[in-house]
Amino acid sequence: MTTSVVLPDSTVVYLNSESSLRYPSVFEGDIRNVELKGEAYFAVAKDLKKKFVVSAPHSSQIEVLGTHFNIEAYEKDDKVLATLVEGKIGFIFTQDNVSKKVLMDPGQKLVYDSRDCKVQLYATSGESETAWKEGKIIFRNTPLEEGLRMLEKRYNVEFIIKNDRLKGDSFTGTFTNQRLERILEYF
Repeated sequence: MTTSVVLPDSTVVYLNSESSLRYPSVFEGDIRNVELKGEAYFAVAKDLKKKFVVSAPHSSQIEVLGTHFNIEAYEKDDKVLATLVEGKIGFIFTQDNVSKKVLMDPGQKLVYDSRDCKVQLYATSGESETAWKEGKIIFRNTPLEEGLRMLEKRYNVEFIIKNDRLKGDSFTGTFTNQRLERILEYF
């Protein structure tokens, strides 16, 4: 299930399945701090006096003043993914006990691997990363393992790949409200 919530500062948050968001009933002080486990799309209300901070698993954070972005940070996954649609954000992580920040521009996707504390930036339209908000699944030359992970979240199932030769396959297509069986037929 996906849902949306409006925070006390008028920020709109869309939560994907298996996700939770903790936030106060009133933002006090000069920081609007929320805690995310899972995936969410944020349309942050601008407030130049109060920074907006999303704390996520693996000691990572997103800092922002007002912007639109998607973050995927499930506790069970080693990776944290952030996609910036509009505005500017800073991704904060710890490497060798030192706090580091990577600034992102619109059209960028950041992949942080918590196992080796490495960050990579990619160019993206953001379309496939945020399609879940409209009930869509968009594959754009998506590797099989990543596509199956998207389906696992959406349909609350688990896939096991027994044939390693399939891991090199990738898929392109858009699905809206199709049953899982129908999508797997296309695969």
